[in-house]
Amino acid sequence: MATTPYFGRGCVPIVLLMIAVGVVAGAGIATAAVPCVKRSFGFDSFVCVCNSTYCDTLPQVQPAALGRALVYTTTKAELRFEREELAFTRPVDGDDTQTLTVNRSQTYQSVYGFGGAFTDAFGINLVALPAKAQELLLRSYFSPDGLEYNMGRVPIGGTDFSTRAYTYADNSTTKTLSSFALQTEDFVYKIPVIKRATKMRKEEPNNRDDLLLFSSIWSPPSWMKTSNDLSGFGRLKKEFYQMYADYFVRFLEAYEAQGISFHCVSTGNEPLNGIVPFKYFNSLGWVPGELSQWIRDHFGPTIRKSKFKDVKLLGHDDQRILLPWELKWELADKVTSSYIDIIGYHWYLNFITPSSILDSVHNLWPDKPIINTEACNGDKPWQFTRVEPGSWGRGEMYMADIIEVMNHWTTGWMDWNLALNREGGPTWAKNWVDAPIIVDANRGEFYKSPTYYALAHVAKFVPRNSVRVSLQSAGGNFLSGTVQHVAFLRPDGGVVVALVNKHNSVHRVTVRDPSRGEVTLSVPAKSFVTVVYW
Repeated sequence: MATTPYFGRGCVPIVLLMIAVGVVAGAGIATAAVPCVKRSFGFDSFVCVCNSTYCDTLPQVQPAALGRALVYTTTKAELRFEREELAFTRPVDGDDTQTLTVNRSQTYQSVYGFGGAFTDAFGINLVALPAKAQELLLRSYFSPDGLEYNMGRVPIGGTDFSTRAYTYADNSTTKTLSSFALQTEDFVYKIPVIKRATKMRKEEPNNRDDLLLFSSIWSPPSWMKTSNDLSGFGRLKKEFYQMYADYFVRFLEAYEAQGISFHCVSTGNEPLNGIVPFKYFNSLGWVPGELSQWIRDHFGPTIRKSKFKDVKLLGHDDQRILLPWELKWELADKVTSSYIDIIGYHWYLNFITPSSILDSVHNLWPDKPIINTEACNGDKPWQFTRVEPGSWGRGEMYMADIIEVMNHWTTGWMDWNLALNREGGPTWAKNWVDAPIIVDANRGEFYKSPTYYALAHVAKFVPRNSVRVSLQSAGGNFLSGTVQHVAFLRPDGGVVVALVNKHNSVHRVTVRDPSRGEVTLSVPAKSFVTVVYW
């Protein structure tokens, strides 16, 4: 006899599940989504609960008929990725309507993609789940019925989100790379997980986007550093400048031997933290002049002369507040600048500095794509609750930031840990934070917070090589404010308009496209909305 999946505070009748996963008859209608099973943890919204037998899905978007728009809505109060279809009509002005006019001919940056980090902590939490739940968690991120992530960040060795501080050459006896070796964490928590995610990306029809891997190092072996310690204040000893560059090549070789290749390698994670250690975890401090010299004379030439000469090099990989002055110093040397292909930044101090700084970065180095390479919530000293399953406010921060920075030349956006446990770890450095998916291994469950759906409202709709296009706003209610917005033209000709309504009232919004007409919708209070049409 068939039974319903039990989730503590609620269940979904099996007949509803059968209807949800069935194919709805009719041309142009996609497979319906498996709905969310809600649970409250006492925060301002709810999570969607998944286990070995059940998990909500986000079916891959299929083109709507000409003259029709698909609208996806997530709300604080009730909805998760609710789909409806609206018709374009002739333009009609309304006094309280915010009109967003799409101009496809005015284009800006191409999109690299979206993703998160394959940390040890993520792998530990993933493999702690039953096998079928593991599969559903990975599918939630990488499959056609998930976020369709097409980027991943892979630490080179340990981070603060490992159970120990380690590198690949911790034997200080010889002070050489003779002891270099991948660790248990690589073989259990990283490599097999990356391979599973890569396989899921291949499920995409026509293999639309491969999973591009970016690697970043937190610290070299302690014996290479002035502090002889993996954490805290410490810089690279000059006698190890070349050996440190060789260390990167050894990493790329080791992963290649396991069948994994990288699109990009970073010059190093958050060098500021090794100069002014806000938190004590694996770090290497650099001042811009010394970093520029190391890139110019060692790192750049070593990578370019190796078999990995086509791997792109990412610079900065630190807080946005340091831009652009730190890069002006670091990239003042033309040879150094020639080696750096991509500029990465982290979101943690974005509240201090305006996003217009990114315009300055683009204007100075227009040939170098800008990517947000790390973000999370629960990291601030005043955020006393590190993990908040079901927090709408944290999801709203993600959605608003993605829209804001994409409007200022950012080409890609990567989250930090793909999943953590109920405490926000494991982390040897006690640096507990939040994640879009939280794992409860004791119950064999994982929980998707509003943050997960905020990411979905952009990542799922905006594939690689989409292009941001002009979206001009006019009208709206001055007293109640307007919704934030951004628009993209997809490679398949579709137009995506992503919206976030941070207000406590419904907003009437018209999306106007001269080649289609207009579609008017009521954007619910506290909501994420995506409009897509062809």
